Amino acid sequence: MAPANPVEADDSSITLGVKFWSSQAGTISAVRFYRGAVSPQGYVASLYAANGTLLASASIAHESGPVPGWQQADFASPISIAPNQTYLAAYYVPSGQYADDYYGLSQSVTTGPLTVPASATVGGNGVYVYGNGFPTNVWEASNYYADVWFTPTAAAPYLTLSFDPANPTIASNAALGSVVAIITASWSDGSPFTGTLSFAPPYSNDQGTFAISGNSLIINPAGPGVSADAKTTQNVTVLATQ
Repeated sequence: MAPANPVEADDSSITLGVKFWSSQAGTISAVRFYRGAVSPQGYVASLYAANGTLLASASIAHESGPVPGWQQADFASPISIAPNQTYLAAYYVPSGQYADDYYGLSQSVTTGPLTVPASATVGGNGVYVYGNGFPTNVWEASNYYADVWFTPTAAAPYLTLSFDPANPTIASNAALGSVVAIITASWSDGSPFTGTLSFAPPYSNDQGTFAISGNSLIINPAGPGVSADAKTTQNVTVLATQ
């Protein structure tokens, strides 16, 4: 995306930025910004918490790519951010001549997990300050074309249990040791389950009526059988522990 006004007629040293948040945890490894003019003195890119705490900064002596175009300043190491918290990405340009579009942030913009909120909803977005510092000034909800390189944190794998059949029917005269259902434990990332299966609250094993043998739910060979449960629905709770 290119700005409608890639070079503002202002050659004062200035820091420009944007407030944003993410719906997912992740890391910020760089700040990106659009330049329509070369800066002979380079740039300083920064990531701030909403309260102005500097989380990271990176200096580059010259543009990282063609001008006009998007430039990138990489941090020495990625910075972790929490979900649903406001951060500010900014860049300092000693020579001014920055890109800006008036009213460009009058509405929120969401791309993937990242949201740039509308200016009116966060006390101003599209922020600036003359010199090198934490930008807090706003002008006409301007978009100064600052962005971040964000990598979401991989979701932790989760375990699921399935039963075949899911809702078995058992004859009241079924023999002790009969298989009721096959239990399958599966990790969401496809890795094998190598743990154990057991009973747990709230239903446990119906007062000893059922047992687990390998990955089979069975009628407990040492239990009371199921004749007393005729024409009723019984519940068990199976726990998978890795």
